[in-house]
Parts: sequence; structure tokens; C-alpha cells
Amino acid sequence: MDFEDIINFWIKSLSDIDSVLEEITNKDETQKFLIDTLQDQLFATGEDGNGVSLGEYSPVTVRIKRAKGDPTDRVTLLDTGAFYESYFITPFKGGFFIDADGKKESTNLFVRYGDDILKPNQESLILISDYYESALIEYFTDVF
Repeated sequence: MDFEDIINFWIKSLSDIDSVLEEITNKDETQKFLIDTLQDQLFATGEDGNGVSLGEYSPVTVRIKRAKGDPTDRVTLLDTGAFYESYFITPFKGGFFIDADGKKESTNLFVRYGDDILKPNQESLILISDYYESALIEYFTDVF
């Protein structure tokens, strides 16, 4: 690859960066990272992406959670694991969409807690940004 080829490659790549990001987001390892990051955030903080607490457990639920060894000081939305297991990422040019199945027995988690339970908080955004920075460096390094 000569100098002109390199310049043309960079011009094309930078003008189509959204496609590169979509390609990175389509990778299984990226989707796993995004889902793990968002699940870890929700479990660790008991807050939505805006830092709003999801509330407290009832005394009955606290006893059940304590017996199972689960956290009782915050609502984690991890009971059976069905909600966490339903997370999925839909990549598109310019970004990605995060969703999950919020229907849990007779409750819809999105109605009860809001759509922001899937929203990344500032710490998660930094982790995601760092991940994409590394992925972009690797992507362009592999080309050469």
C-alpha cells in the first residue's frame, strides 16, 4: 500500500465512520460488552441511567432476598434472571439501540421504572467510549 492508497483509505473510512461503528457493534464480543456493562450498572447501583433510584424492596422481599444472598439495599431487577437474559442490542448506522423484555409476571418493568433502566449512566458511557476507542484503533491497525 503506497502513501496515496493510505490517504484514500483514511478519507473513505472517516467519511463512512458510521458503517465502521456499526460493524464493530455487530460483533458478538461488542454486544456482550455492552450488555454486561449495562447489567453491571443496574445491579451495582439500583439506579436508572439518570441516577434515579429504582426504590427499595418491601420488608417481605428483603427477607426473601437476604435468604438467597442477594443485595437488599437496592432494587436490582435481578430475580429470576429473565429480564437480564432478555437484553439485546440492535446496531444501526450512527449508533445502537438497547432493549429488553420488560414483561415480568403481571408487571411491565418499563412502565413501573421507566425506559431509562436501560440507559447508560456517566460511568458506563466512559467505559463504552473507551471500548469503542480501542476497537477503532484495532480496526484501523488491522487494515495496515
